Amino acid sequence: MDTSNITLCLTIGRRPELLQQTLVSLFKHAYFKHIIAINDFGDRETNDVFKALCPHGQLICLEKQLGHHKAVDYMYSHVKTDYIFHCEDDWHFNQLPDLSKILNTLDIYSDMAGICLRHYNDMYIPSERKHLINYRENFGVKLCTLKNVHPKWYGYSFNPHLVKTSLWQDIAGKFQKFRKERNISVYLRKKNRFMFYLTEGGCHHIGHDHSLVNPKTKQNKFSWLLKLKFKKLSFDNSL
Repeated sequence: MDTSNITLCLTIGRRPELLQQTLVSLFKHAYFKHIIAINDFGDRETNDVFKALCPHGQLICLEKQLGHHKAVDYMYSHVKTDYIFHCEDDWHFNQLPDLSKILNTLDIYSDMAGICLRHYNDMYIPSERKHLINYRENFGVKLCTLKNVHPKWYGYSFNPHLVKTSLWQDIAGKFQKFRKERNISVYLRKKNRFMFYLTEGGCHHIGHDHSLVNPKTKQNKFSWLLKLKFKKLSFDNSL
C-alpha cells in the first residue's frame, strides 16, 4: 500500500518493550517512509528501540519535558506530508486496511475528524447504548461512529488513527490549548467533526498493565476489574 504521503508520528517513552511490540506488529502490515517520534521522557532504552526499528526515522528528544499535548504539537510541526498516522507506544496491530482507501474516505467526508484503527469493542461501551452506534461503508472499508453513544467523547482520540494534517493546522493554539483529550473531542464535536472507527478493528491496547506476555495474576485481575468499574463510573458521570 502507498504510504508516501503519510507520516507515522509516535509518542514514546519509558516503555521500550511495549514500543518494540507495537512497531514489530505494525511493520508487518505497512512500511512508512516518513517516521517521527518524540520521547518526552528522554530515556535511552526507548530511544535505542526506536533507532533499531526505525533507522531512517526522526527522533525528537528534548532536554526539557513538554507534556503530552505540547509534545504532539512540536512533533506535528515537523510533518511535511498531508496525512498523519498517529500512534502511541502500547498497541498491537492485528491487521491494517488499505490505507489509500482510508485517505480517500477522509478526503470525501467533512464530518470525519479522523479514522481510528482501534476496534470499538476494545473500549468500554455500555450494552444498553450500543444500539446508538452508527455504521457506514466507504470504498469497501466498514466504519462506525460513536457520536450518539456519549455527548462529549468520540470527537477525537489519541489512539492509533489516520488524520489529515490540516485538521491540526486549523486548530488555533493547537492541542496544547486543551487540558485533556476530551476537551479536544468536545471542541471538534461542536464543529460537527467526529472520530470514525474501523468496525473490524486493526489494533488493540496492550498497555493496561505495562505487559502483554505475563498472564493476569489475581492482583492484576483485581486491578483490571477496578479499572473497568472506574471506566463505567466515568462514563456514567459524564453523560
